[in-house]
Parts: sequence; structure tokens; C-alpha cells
Amino acid sequence: MDMIMEVLDASINPAPPFPEDEQFTAEYVNSIRAERDNLQSRLEMMDRTRNSFQRQLSEINMKVDAVKGYIADLYSSNGDIDDDIKEIAGYLDIELTKSISGTATFEISFTAEVPLDFDADDFEISFSAECESSEAEGFDWNEDDTNIQCEDDF
Repeated sequence: MDMIMEVLDASINPAPPFPEDEQFTAEYVNSIRAERDNLQSRLEMMDRTRNSFQRQLSEINMKVDAVKGYIADLYSSNGDIDDDIKEIAGYLDIELTKSISGTATFEISFTAEVPLDFDADDFEISFSAECESSEAEGFDWNEDDTNIQCEDDF
């Protein structure tokens, strides 16, 4: 953090102004070069530090992924996971979820009063589906097929 503050401070406090007599003295030129080299060195050190952190983060993520795979294997072989595994997953912020999919068929019987000249082929019905399982999240559904059969019942 100190390095970052020094770099920011150096960018806020620029090099001294040009000499009044418009002549670049060796001392002035050397001070500018020294400041440039100092900033370049700090930036390179920050890049190395960032790269090191990224490598460490990548290694940790690979280890967490290995734990996820192990837990999935345990579940596959046992069909269940115990509280200790759930606790470990919690420490590593691993969500123990799975996706399920399926189909549901609903058959609806209905009656409706319509004008005498209403064409039964023009009858439309809409519906909505909701998942009422409290443990399910992210429920999404599609209407894959709708078949409405209407008859006149005089």
C-alpha cells in the first residue's frame, strides 16, 4: 500500500519546473531521469507483486475446484453428504447445489360462457407455473406445447 501511495504522490507532485533561463542543466536532467527511473522501478515491482498474487489466487482456485470435485464424487458414490463435508464447503464458499430438469403435464377442464356466434377455435387460455418447493431457487419454465380442444355444448 505504501508503494502505491508513493507512486500516486509522485504523480501528484511532478518534477520541478523548467529552469528559468531555459537551459537544461545536467543536475536538472539527472533529477528528471532519476525520478523516471524510480517510478519505472516501482511500477515493475507492482507488476511482479500483482503477477505473484494472480498465481497464488489461481493455485487456490484450483485447490477449491479439486475439493468441489471430491465432494461431487462423494455425493455420486453415496447419494448423500454428511455435515462435516457441508461445513468444509461452507468454509470454502462452495455452494452445494445441483440442477434438475423435467417435464410436467397439466390437463385443465373448463367451461366458459361465450357469445352464440363465438368460434370455439378462437378460444385462448393462458396459465403460469410456479415452483412451490422452498429449497428450489432459480425456477424457470417454458411452454413447450399447448393443445386446446373446445366443443360447442348447446
